[in-house]
Amino acid sequence: MTMKDAGLIPVTIKAIGENGKGNISLQLIAQQGGLLPAYLPGAHIDVFIPELGPRQYSLCTENNGGEYYEICVKLAENSSGGSHFIHHRFSVGDTLSISMPRNHFPLPLAGRYLLFAGGIGITPLLAMAEQIAQQEIDFELHYYIADLDKAAFTSRLNAPELAKHVFLHDSGANDSLRHNTPLSLRQPDENTRVMACGPDGFIQRLEDIMQTHHWQKNQLSFERFSNKNINNDTDDQEFHIQLNSSGKCYLVGPNQSIAEVLLSAKVDIMLSCEQGICGSCITDVIDGIPDHRDCVLTEEEKAENTQITLCCSRSKSPVLVLDL
Repeated sequence: MTMKDAGLIPVTIKAIGENGKGNISLQLIAQQGGLLPAYLPGAHIDVFIPELGPRQYSLCTENNGGEYYEICVKLAENSSGGSHFIHHRFSVGDTLSISMPRNHFPLPLAGRYLLFAGGIGITPLLAMAEQIAQQEIDFELHYYIADLDKAAFTSRLNAPELAKHVFLHDSGANDSLRHNTPLSLRQPDENTRVMACGPDGFIQRLEDIMQTHHWQKNQLSFERFSNKNINNDTDDQEFHIQLNSSGKCYLVGPNQSIAEVLLSAKVDIMLSCEQGICGSCITDVIDGIPDHRDCVLTEEEKAENTQITLCCSRSKSPVLVLDL
């Protein structure tokens, strides 16, 4: 992350604890004391890991009064090192930097909600469920886990205000979306919004089910663990980007990202996940048509062609003018 490391918050690890097999939760408090910035369910932060850089984690604090932030981290078998470092090298009392909360997965207004979590995808949805319960709006939370011993936040899920709304599915025992579609998904309702977080295959299966049962596409909001739209497309063409403030132009080659070119030119931009899933590099487009390849902007936002993610998206126009 550049932009002079804008908005970084120094924090201290207050507590670390197991949260289901293979998961740990960390409580983070402001290093200088006081309250941390407020946020709404669906928000995430960048955690800056020594030697590795930023990694994104959803905020899942039980009571968002600002006294601390909580994140839950699954030890990934094939991670890029972030989860391994957090599990094996972080200790209570360690200090680190985090970003300000960002929210590209907000809870929209609706008369009813269906929440679908795949594995560690429970993290943003739990906070949503607790808020919905407080507002006394009807909802269901379907939590799919390959091994029930790995379920996180079981005490919070069993709280009286949530328990009757929670459905825990043992995917390892064939109680998966593929094998057993919940009745609520087979009965589309125009007043219901569906929120989902999980692996690509989980999200794709949910999209397919909703299409089969004639839900409207805009009734689903989701957050993926990775971006399936990123590829090494040999048909990518070069194009130019122009900075609106200075008029300077730069060539983006077939194997370069816009972000790479801008950073090489010493143009100060925000950059974090580099996969089009966090939204930190979203930039306004003044002229030209983006080739959207991110998982952050909605279909409606992409159709407007007024914003672009610099880390992964490209241009359909010979020149793309950016508000930089």
